Amino acid sequence: MNNSLENTISFEEYIRVKARTIPQHRMKEFLDSLASKGPEALQEFQQTATTTMVYQQGGNCIYTDSTEVAGSLLELACPVTTSVQQQTQQEQQIQVQQPQQVQAQTVQVAEVEPQPQPSPELLLPNSLKPEEGLEVWKSWAQTKNAELEKESQNRLAPIGRRQLLRFQEDLISSAVAELNYGLCLMTREARNGEGEPYDPDVLYYIFLCIQKYLFENGRVDDIFSDLYYIRFTEWLHEVLKDVQPRVTPLGYVLPSHVTEEMLWECKQLGAHSPSTLLTTLMFFNTKYFLLKTVDQHMKLAFSKVLRQTKKNPSNPKDKSTSIRYLKALGIHQTGQKVTDDMYAEQTENPENPLRCPIKLYDFYLFKCPQSVKGRNDTFYLTPEPVVAPNSPIWYSIQPISREQMEQMLTRILVIREIQEAIAVANASTMH
Repeated sequence: MNNSLENTISFEEYIRVKARTIPQHRMKEFLDSLASKGPEALQEFQQTATTTMVYQQGGNCIYTDSTEVAGSLLELACPVTTSVQQQTQQEQQIQVQQPQQVQAQTVQVAEVEPQPQPSPELLLPNSLKPEEGLEVWKSWAQTKNAELEKESQNRLAPIGRRQLLRFQEDLISSAVAELNYGLCLMTREARNGEGEPYDPDVLYYIFLCIQKYLFENGRVDDIFSDLYYIRFTEWLHEVLKDVQPRVTPLGYVLPSHVTEEMLWECKQLGAHSPSTLLTTLMFFNTKYFLLKTVDQHMKLAFSKVLRQTKKNPSNPKDKSTSIRYLKALGIHQTGQKVTDDMYAEQTENPENPLRCPIKLYDFYLFKCPQSVKGRNDTFYLTPEPVVAPNSPIWYSIQPISREQMEQMLTRILVIREIQEAIAVANASTMH
C-alpha cells in the first residue's frame, strides 16, 4: 500500500472522530478578540463559516469538527462557527472569520480506493475441530427431533406403533443405524447459523470433524468406508459430485474448506485399514499422476506403474526411489523414444515415512495377493470385509467397482491441494 493512500485513510478516520481539547483561557481570549472587531466582522465571517461545536468539560473546551486543525483556535487555518453555552443559561452563537490576510483552506478528502480483500484462505480452518462437528450434529438433532414431535402430534398414532424416533444429541451414544440415518439426513437438512444450507466442501469438512470426534472418543466407526455407512456415503456423493472451485465476483478462487492435512488427522489417509490405504493410493495418484477422472484411474494397472531407484553420483550409497507412470499411454507404440518428461512421478518422503507415497505403495503390494501384481488391467483391488492389521492379505483379486471408485475420487477432488495441483497443471498446458 502506498503512503498517499495510508494518509488518506488515516485522515478519513480522523475527520469522523476528531476531537481537540482547547484550554479555556485561550477560548476566552479568542472570543474577546472577536468582540472587539465589531458586528461587521461577525457578519462577514457568517458568510463563509462551517459548523464546529465547542462544549465545556471541566477546565477545558472540547472542540470537534471536520477540518484539519493545527494547534488552538487562534491558529486555525479554516474559518469556524463557535457555539458556547454560558453557565447563566444565555446562549450566544458567535460566527467569526479568522484574522485578515489568512485565506480559507479547502480540505478535499480523496476518494478512498477499495482495499484489496484478504486472501480467502486466511479465513479458512487449518485443522479439524471435532467440537464443531458435534455442535452441528446437536443443532440438527434438536431441530429434527422438534420436527418429528410436531408431526406426531398432528396425526393419529397407528395401533402398535413403535416409540417416536428421536436422535441422540450425543454422537457417542448414537447407535450405528441411527447415526447412519442421521448423517444421511444431514447431507440435505443441515443449516448454518443464518439458516442457509452449507456449501458442499464445508459440509464435507463438518463430516470430517464428526469422524475425528468419534475416533477421539473411543468409537471405531469409519463413516466413509464401513459397510454400515454405505447409504451415507451415497448421499454425500450426491452432494459432492458436481463441486467445482468457486470464484468470487472480484475474481478470487475460493480455496476448499478441506485440506490434505485434515484427512490425515481423522485417519482418512494412511494405512489404518484396507479402505484407507486404497484411498491414500488414489489420492497420491490423483495429486502426482494427475488422474482426474474415473476412466483415467481405471486405466491404471500394476504393470504400468514402474519403480525406479537412482543413486546419488556424489554418494553411491545414497539412493532415492520413485514410482513412475507414463502420462501418454500408448505413445511408445508409435515408435517414438520415451523420455523422462513423459512420465509422472511420485517420490519418497524421507522426513515422514508414514506419509511416504513409496512406502505406502510398497505396503499395498505387500498386502495384495501375489497373483495380481503383474496384471495390466487393474490397480485398485476390493478390500476384504474382515481383516486384522497383521493379516497377510488385505485385498481380494477383484477390482473395486466403478461406483466405488467414483465415490472415492469425488471426495478426493474436493481437497484443496488436489484442486491446486490440477489448476497448476492446467495452467502449464495452456502455455
